[in-house]
Parts: sequence; C-alpha cells; structure tokens
Amino acid sequence: MELQNLTYIYQSGRKKRLSKKASYPDEFFYGLSTLKNRFQNTNVIEFENSNSIFLNFFSYFLRKLSGLPFHSEQLLLSKNIKLLKNSNLIVLTNQRMGFSALPLLLINKLFKQQTSCVFVMGLYNINTKKKLKLFFRKFFTYIFLKTIDKTIFLSEGEYNYSKIKYPKMKSKFSFLPFSIDTQFWNSNKNIDQIKNNILFIGNDGMRDYKFAIEIAKNMPDYQFTFITKNITKEDLNSNNVELISGLWSEETLTDSDIKNLYNKSSLTIIPIKESLQPSGQSVALQSMSMGVPVIITKTNGFWEPDIYVDEKNIIFAEKNNIEEWTKKIYSILNNVEQYKEISISAKKTVQENNNLENFNNELLKILFN
Repeated sequence: MELQNLTYIYQSGRKKRLSKKASYPDEFFYGLSTLKNRFQNTNVIEFENSNSIFLNFFSYFLRKLSGLPFHSEQLLLSKNIKLLKNSNLIVLTNQRMGFSALPLLLINKLFKQQTSCVFVMGLYNINTKKKLKLFFRKFFTYIFLKTIDKTIFLSEGEYNYSKIKYPKMKSKFSFLPFSIDTQFWNSNKNIDQIKNNILFIGNDGMRDYKFAIEIAKNMPDYQFTFITKNITKEDLNSNNVELISGLWSEETLTDSDIKNLYNKSSLTIIPIKESLQPSGQSVALQSMSMGVPVIITKTNGFWEPDIYVDEKNIIFAEKNNIEEWTKKIYSILNNVEQYKEISISAKKTVQENNNLENFNNELLKILFN
C-alpha cells in the first residue's frame, strides 16, 4: 500500500479538540497521532446533517430493516465521498461509522485497492425478537465483516465470540485492548484520606441508570456526583446527588473538568447491563489511572478478565443487587489499607497494560504486518 492518503472517520467532538490549544487526552482519537506520521496527507471526517432526501430515506430504511446503525446520510456527503475514494487507508472508529460507510466501501472494493479498518464494541447487541429483522441484522453484519479488511475488537469476549462465529474470517480479526492517555489521566493526590464522594459517569446504552439512582437513594450518608445526559432531576429521589449534564462529544465539560472530578472522588461506580459490549471501559481505565478505585458489574463483555482481578486492582459486583453493591461500597471506603492497595495496584495495571504507547504499537502491527 502506498502511504499517501489517510482518512479517519469520527462521529463528533474531535475536530473541535484538534483545533484548540487546550490539553486533552489522546485515547478517543484511536491512533491518529501515530498513523498520520506514516502518510503524506491526513483527513478527519465527522458526521454532519445532510439534506439528501434519498440518503435519509435509504439509511432510515436500512435501520428499520435490520436495527443496525446505518447513518450514511451523515457521512456520504459529496465533499467526503471524494476524500474516501482517494484514501489508501480508512479508519472507522466504531461500527456506526462502519455501517454508514459500507455502501461506499463496497463500491471502492470493485474499483480501487484500498484498506479499511474498523474498531468494534457491542457489534452483537441484539434487541429484537422479530425473525425478519434478525435475519437482515445477521446478513448485513456478515457483509460488514466480509467487506472491511481489518476488524479490531476492544473486548476480548467479543473477539473470541467472533472467531467462533465466523471462523473463515478470523484472520481479519484482532483484539486490541482500549487504552488511555495515562500521562493526562494522572494524579498525585493523597489517598490516605478516604472521603465519601462517589462518582457515576457515562451515557452509553448499557449503563444501568435506574440502578445507579437506587444506589444513591440507599446510601444517604454518601455524596454522589452523576455526570450524564440520561438522568434528569425528576428521576432523582434523594438529596445526596449532584447531577451534571455531560456529553463528551459536545464538550459540555472539558477533559480537564472531568479530570478534576475524578480527583475529588473516592470511588467510581459503573453498574451496567449484561452484554458483550465493553461498556464502561474508558471510564474505568481513566478512574483507575487517576488512583480512584472502581466497582463495576462483571459481564461477559468485560474487556480483559485475565488482567483485572476482583479486589486486587478492581472490584466486581456479580449482579446489580442493592445489598451487594452497598456492602461493597461500605467495605472499600471503610478499609483504608485495602483501599490503598487496590488504588495503587489499579493505577499500576492501567499504566503498564492500557497505555497509548502499547496501543499505538499494536495498531501499527495490525495494519502493516
């Protein structure tokens, strides 16, 4: 492959950060800063609204037919099509970008030598029992995996499942643990003094928002901070919650603001629903890198079960049960020695295993070896 044109496709929130001088973590750019050094030209595309009646109908039809995230009307604008046609490598930063680009990628396969790469998380989340929709979902998922040259799974469970489900395509599949900018997510705070400040942050569909509200209701002596757009003041039924409406892509809070909130917190809770999707991954890693222990629901989609061990560098809850969660929260926040051990071990594990240097080196191997 001639290293000439590289194109990264994101949903939103990246161009704004790239244009600013303010400090920001590099993890949600998925290797852009490393890969661009190998190409003469680099393009960054983000989703935007389109007035195309045909593309809007086309995408809506495919979404209704399959339940998959086809949003081609937000990507296949005339100004983007030329860039994508002339790209030697296209990096799609999640499956929403992948399915939206799929019509053009299929055409490009016929006329141009081009490499495409997609990062995947939660590809097999199925929320329908309708047989026809399930059929088309499986059909388009197969076409998606068949068309794209490199599929990178951020969850080991989903990666292993894919190799079993599609054994003839397993050579195209790779597992690359999501990693964070550990230089940004770093703190020198004193962990000898444990406070009762508990953080909940996130907006993805696998978070158990109702259960997070119940935890706060059942622990009135603790102060909670919720950063999310999926909970409203009307949803809350306790007075010990500070609710901040936050969405990373809209930068309602800056990355430095979020860092400061981690720094003020003693514990991060991540109750999630059962799924193969590695929900809560970025929040957990950021929090642990800051020295703030994490309690998270143990699901099949947990990203690296061999590295993160219960009560060693993370705390797992088997189910979203109030008695289990409150007991674990009370326990960790009232045992100074255990708290310090988990905090130090969690930070060390993230910084050694989930740092961007490892991520970028592995990404280069996947794409060019």
